[in-house]
Amino acid sequence: MSSILDPYIPLLEYLAVWLAIFAIGVLLKADKHGIIVKPYYLMLRTSVFNSWMQKLGGRFRRAWLTYFDIGAAMGLGLLVFIIYSLILNALNLFHRSAQAGPTLLIIPVPGVTISWEIFPYILISIAVLLIPHEAAHGIASVLDKVPIKSSGVFLAIFLPGGFVEIDEEDLSKRKARTKLRVFAGGSFTNVVTWFLVVLLITNFALVVSPLYESKSSGVLITGLVNGGAAQNDNIPSWSVLTAVNGTSVTDVSSLRNVLSPLTPGHHLVLTINNAASSAQTTYSIITQPAPDNSSRATIGIFTFPYYKPVASFLPVSVPYHFYNTLSWMSLILLGVALVNMLPMFPFDGDRYFDTLLTIVRVPGWLRKYVRIGASLASLSLLGLNLILSFVLFGTIFPK
Repeated sequence: MSSILDPYIPLLEYLAVWLAIFAIGVLLKADKHGIIVKPYYLMLRTSVFNSWMQKLGGRFRRAWLTYFDIGAAMGLGLLVFIIYSLILNALNLFHRSAQAGPTLLIIPVPGVTISWEIFPYILISIAVLLIPHEAAHGIASVLDKVPIKSSGVFLAIFLPGGFVEIDEEDLSKRKARTKLRVFAGGSFTNVVTWFLVVLLITNFALVVSPLYESKSSGVLITGLVNGGAAQNDNIPSWSVLTAVNGTSVTDVSSLRNVLSPLTPGHHLVLTINNAASSAQTTYSIITQPAPDNSSRATIGIFTFPYYKPVASFLPVSVPYHFYNTLSWMSLILLGVALVNMLPMFPFDGDRYFDTLLTIVRVPGWLRKYVRIGASLASLSLLGLNLILSFVLFGTIFPK
């Protein structure tokens, strides 16, 4: 029985902490201080963010207007691109094309929908997604003096973020240009953030170079495959592979080149450095068949380039975790920015699309039915991608 529950113990402990927070909030009457506490939900309303957005918008007004005008125009491109991408991917999935990619549903419940290993990366990525997204809505609003009712931060179970509550009644009376700025501002800001993250990824060695050497000098072993050759020979995780049969290995690519001509059952001598003590050890292992190709040799390790710390107190694992965080950010920022621009209720794309309909003078009675049709079509398209992804890949949740 304990073996079944073990993976869920951290989750149960976390939920128990939430229950304690809720009980304390009720006893201290936290709602009187602008703090809303509910089971697995914590929200802080404050005027500090309102004044901050007003000051920021007023200080660089001309630059912000240009920024959000670009976003308003780009919103149409995002809307068209996501519809095209979903249609194309659904066709590729249906025909089982090599170009088909899974459509992932990210629900951050560790141990259930995602693994605990990737949970921190996703949590940070969602925070980086939501806070600038909501701030962009707020700044775009204050530029045209649309009132902000409230703003703040929240934590819903595992999901951190921020919120900006705009006076929707006032916004509905504003010019189409103002509406387009506000509705597209969040997704546009996410795309800009995504672009910055991609720049960090493509220049990763340079980014870590102040604290780590910019050139890989080995292969960092980040984990071991259960029952694999490395685990069977007790090779430690977070050690550094520097040579195979005396051939120097400086990065993941060079390791792949050494292993590619080998077959399962091949005898290898691995030179392993302890990253903490710099002690060198040799291990004699027998290669095993790769799970996806029985004719290919594998040594059963998960790898990452080894960027040597410039100081001994720096953990060797930091570049690995930083890179994974950036990778998840790039996936989530762009994916959510695009999906959010679908003409589907309750996404921003729905109201953006409605504003476009008013610009081309679609009558109000017809506009309502066009919006409903667009929402149903978008929902069907998104659902079809998820269903086909599950059929082809066996899951819609990230691993």
